[in-house]
Amino acid sequence: MALVNDITGSYRRPRSVFAGLLARGADDKTGLVFLLLAMALGFVSELPGVSRDANLPNPELEAAIAAERDDVRPIEGVEVPEAMVDAKFSALLSAEIMVWFLILPLVFYGVAMVGHLVAKLFGGKPDTTASRLALFWALVVAVPLKLFHGLVGGMIGPGPALTAVGFLWFALLMWNWSMNLRVAGWEARA
Repeated sequence: MALVNDITGSYRRPRSVFAGLLARGADDKTGLVFLLLAMALGFVSELPGVSRDANLPNPELEAAIAAERDDVRPIEGVEVPEAMVDAKFSALLSAEIMVWFLILPLVFYGVAMVGHLVAKLFGGKPDTTASRLALFWALVVAVPLKLFHGLVGGMIGPGPALTAVGFLWFALLMWNWSMNLRVAGWEARA
């Protein structure tokens, strides 16, 4: 329950919540948990869109699946989906798993290092752990809007509503990350 209170508190007073996290001794293990939580919930947010895309016609993907199906040698215990919708869902889901659990964590570690270097360039003195925590906590705080973004993508699809929610999610992420970096680099920690 404390995590939910910290997330909602970060919408009103992000600097004091992040300073509290640092004061409680948040470290790299905590940061990794924050990152994995954000990645897992980000992946969940994409499931409505994956389901929608699997049910819509996509001639290129369907042709690729049909060509792959002809080349696949049967493996005992592994079934290739016969229905095109199931095959498209499996292919899209596999891509999302790779993106959210393999690629994005590495990208976010790199982005956190860039944030650390930018903070040092502007005179801040953050340590690398606090810089990583600043980004990873901002990702966790932005998760509710990311989940809403996924629902809009799955129910409405591409359009102005999806763009607006995506912009709000990105703006909240950047605002919260900048406030967290300010605490990490310039404000005294208890």
